[in-house]
Amino acid sequence: MADDGWDTPIGTLLGREERMAKYGGAKYGGIEPSSRTPNVFVYSDPARGEAFGYNFDGWNKDRTVFLYTGEGRIGDQQMRDGNRAILEHQAQGRALRVFIAEGIIPGTAQKNHLYIGKFEIEKGLPYFLEEAPDEKGELRTVFVFRLRPLDEAFRREVDQSSSGDVKPKTEAVLVPLEDHASPTFESSGTKATTAVRRESELCARYNSYTGRPFRRWKITPAGEIRSLFTDMYDQQANELYEAKGTTTRDAVRRGIGQLLDYRRHIVPKPALTLLLPHRPSDDLIDLLGDVGISCVYEEPGLGFSRIAPPLGDHR
Repeated sequence: MADDGWDTPIGTLLGREERMAKYGGAKYGGIEPSSRTPNVFVYSDPARGEAFGYNFDGWNKDRTVFLYTGEGRIGDQQMRDGNRAILEHQAQGRALRVFIAEGIIPGTAQKNHLYIGKFEIEKGLPYFLEEAPDEKGELRTVFVFRLRPLDEAFRREVDQSSSGDVKPKTEAVLVPLEDHASPTFESSGTKATTAVRRESELCARYNSYTGRPFRRWKITPAGEIRSLFTDMYDQQANELYEAKGTTTRDAVRRGIGQLLDYRRHIVPKPALTLLLPHRPSDDLIDLLGDVGISCVYEEPGLGFSRIAPPLGDHR
C-alpha cells in the first residue's frame, strides 16, 4: 500500500485544514476518506463521547489495539459511508490514519489533532457492537472498530480506553450484592432511576426477610465490553432472582427475558425466580409457570409469598 508522499511523523500536531491541503479529504467528519491519497483519516475525540455518557475510544489494556466508535449521531449506526470506509479500507487500497483531538490551534477556535500512526482493521474481529446514547439521549447500537497499528505508533497512557476491549470468552463470577460497578445508560431519566431504586429497595426487604446470604453474578459475554449484573443469587439453593419494581406485563416480560439470558451463562443452570412488589394477575402467573419461573411477591404486613411453577422440566 503506497503512502503517496506521506511525510508527517507520528506525534505531530496537524490541524484539519493543513491535513486537507497536504493529503486531501474533507474537513469536518470523524471519518474522512481522501480522493487524492490512499488514506482514510480517522478522528477520535473522547471528550465528545464522554459528554453523552460513554467513551469507548482509546487503546486497549496492552495497547495493541485502538478502539474507535463509528459515525452516526442519531439512532442505530449503519455500515455505510465512513463506517464502511474503515471496514473496507484494505480492499480499497487505503491506509487508516488515526488522529486524537489535542487542544486548540493557536489563534483559532479550531481543535488541533495529534497524529498517532498508520493502522489497519483487525482481521479476526474488526468491530463489535455496543449500546450508547445518541444526541437525543436515546439508547442505540454503535460500532466499535478494533484498529491495529502498523509499524510504529504513538502510545500514551492518557489515551487508554475507559471501557476496555472485549473478552474472547464469556466470564461469569460471583460478586457481593453491592458490587455493581457496571456503567449504565438511562434512556428515560427520572423514570429509569425510580424503577432501579424500587427494585433495589425490594431486594433489600426480601434479603432482610429471608436472612439468606445472597450474592449476585457478574457476567461478561464474549465479544462484549459491558458486564451484566444479576439482582440476587442464592448459592445454597442455586436460585437466581430478578426483581421488578412494578408488576405490569411489560415488567414481567422484561424480567423473564433477563432471567433466561443470564441463565445461559451460569453452570449449573439455576432455578429462576421473579421478585415482585405485589401479586401479579393470574394470567401473568400462568405465563411465568409456563416458562418454569417461580414468582415471589410481597404482601404488606405479612412478608413474602411464593408461587412455584407446575412440575416439569421447563429448562
